[in-house]
Amino acid sequence: MEQDVLLKAQAFDLLMAQLPVGLAVLDQQQRYLAINDRLAHFHGIPAADHLGHSVATMLPELYPSIAPMLVQVLESGQPLLNFDISNNPTIDNPGCDATEHWFGSYLPLCDAAAQVQGVLVIALNKTMEWGMQQRRQQDLDKLRQVLDNMFAFVGILAPDGTVQDANRPPLEMAGLTLADVQHKKFWDCFWWSHDPAVAEQIRHAIHQAQQGFTSRFDVRARMQHGIIDVDFMLAPMYDAEGNICNLIPSGIEITDRKSSEQQLIDSELRFRRVFDSVADGLISVDRHGHISLVNKRALEMFGYQQHEMIGQPIEMLVPQDKISGHHHSRQQYLQNPSTRPMAELKELFARRRDGSLFPVEIGLTYLEGDSKVSVLATVTDVTDAKAVQRDLQQIVHDKSTLLAERTALLNEVHHRVKNNLQVMSSLLSLQSRNAPAELKQAFAESQMRVRTMALTHQLLYENRNFSSVPLAVYLEQLCRLIQQTLAPTSQIRFSYSGLDQALLLELELTIPCGLLVNEVVTNSLKHAFVPQVGADGSMQVRGQVSLALQALADGRYQLEISDDGIGMPGTVQLGSGASMGMQLIPAFIAQLNAELQLQRQPGTCYRISFYPQKEAR
Repeated sequence: MEQDVLLKAQAFDLLMAQLPVGLAVLDQQQRYLAINDRLAHFHGIPAADHLGHSVATMLPELYPSIAPMLVQVLESGQPLLNFDISNNPTIDNPGCDATEHWFGSYLPLCDAAAQVQGVLVIALNKTMEWGMQQRRQQDLDKLRQVLDNMFAFVGILAPDGTVQDANRPPLEMAGLTLADVQHKKFWDCFWWSHDPAVAEQIRHAIHQAQQGFTSRFDVRARMQHGIIDVDFMLAPMYDAEGNICNLIPSGIEITDRKSSEQQLIDSELRFRRVFDSVADGLISVDRHGHISLVNKRALEMFGYQQHEMIGQPIEMLVPQDKISGHHHSRQQYLQNPSTRPMAELKELFARRRDGSLFPVEIGLTYLEGDSKVSVLATVTDVTDAKAVQRDLQQIVHDKSTLLAERTALLNEVHHRVKNNLQVMSSLLSLQSRNAPAELKQAFAESQMRVRTMALTHQLLYENRNFSSVPLAVYLEQLCRLIQQTLAPTSQIRFSYSGLDQALLLELELTIPCGLLVNEVVTNSLKHAFVPQVGADGSMQVRGQVSLALQALADGRYQLEISDDGIGMPGTVQLGSGASMGMQLIPAFIAQLNAELQLQRQPGTCYRISFYPQKEAR
């Protein structure tokens, strides 16, 4: 018996020395009967100094907090396990690392009669386990922080679809807390409550995940301020044994992307409608010369279906004998691309599906920076335009021929009228030779009127213009003709500096205008100037007649005929008297629908205003 006790004591001492835990044995008076170096080191007091001394003596600062626990164990015989004794401020131990973490246990020591005789103190250093636990918690906290600050929606479901956890964004956007969704079936949550079909879609995805399948689809989710679009995915998560332990739902809001995609779709539809509604054929060609896009008009024009043209070389639309040259021209164009007509000075033809050719006009537009489209060709079928052009050319040719014939005819008419009037003038001149003296003046004036009309036809014949006459030229020639006929020897001068040479007068108004000027100038030559005795004793007539012509602001012409003679007596009235010229002047004024202002002194001035076209009067 004593031998057994000795062996047990040796075994206990060996364990106390070798076990990586702090051990001590206290008696009923809480005195140290034994203590190993590990626990003594934790106390900061050598092991030998503990023996025989009470806990209260050895750890006076710690004792008030542990005394109740020791008393409890001694009195109740029930152990106290795994209480934290790390970094207790009541322990002043410079040898204890503040980063270490210790846990203690008090076990009752009983005799054979089950009476508590003492306490076994166990102190376990769990620094490594504590550190691992702390790092694991830190990692979990960091992961939670990352998940809560992610833009994505992430959750954790039980295999049956019950919500266990969710990150912050989907909760905040829905105005929820984790407690509002935790322990609920995922498909019954607020996010899917706006549409039973969506909730059923989520439920089906969970069923698929339970079978080991991952689902991904776009879905609409309800949030606090409306409905959003979400790129949603639900995947199973496996444990170490390969069993499904959780389901992981995740999603990213794609409302803006969906809106942009819809806008792009709408834009493409609008583009396609416009592209297809263009009256001309539109064909886009990539850098390699392959057709990448074609509109309906081009399909109709060439007789192809869309799938027959897309991806094919553009040379399929070129006449056979032009294909090699077209390939070379296309390469040259791409070296120096620009927006311009194709073969501007050449007649172009295109080839239909049946091989027939038709005339076209093609415009090339270079689209810089587009990887799919390099050149946009605008093709116009000019078959009808060519036919119209040929018809127009024939019409123009026929009209030109007719105009030439009519011009020749009119030219001949004016030439014959001029000749006939000149014959009449010559007859009057011959008849005046044998006429009495009192009639010769009348014959001369009549002859001058005929020559005035002949002059109009002469100018029309010479200028090849049968609608109007250059008025200044006509007036100058008329005045010279009057002077040569009525006063060839007089010293009367004519001034034409005031005539606007650019003004034209309509043919129908030219003859009455010329006859009016003839009567006024003739009257000046006959009556305005008094003969004077010259140096040689002969009687000479001297003076000046001036003509001025200008355009007024209201579109009328103003013609002035003036002389520096003796003026017109007040007794002479236009339209009366024996003078035929004075009687004719008002008639010609009426034919011109003109206004006349007559200045009688000093000299005589006729100021006549009229419109140069008959329809403007």
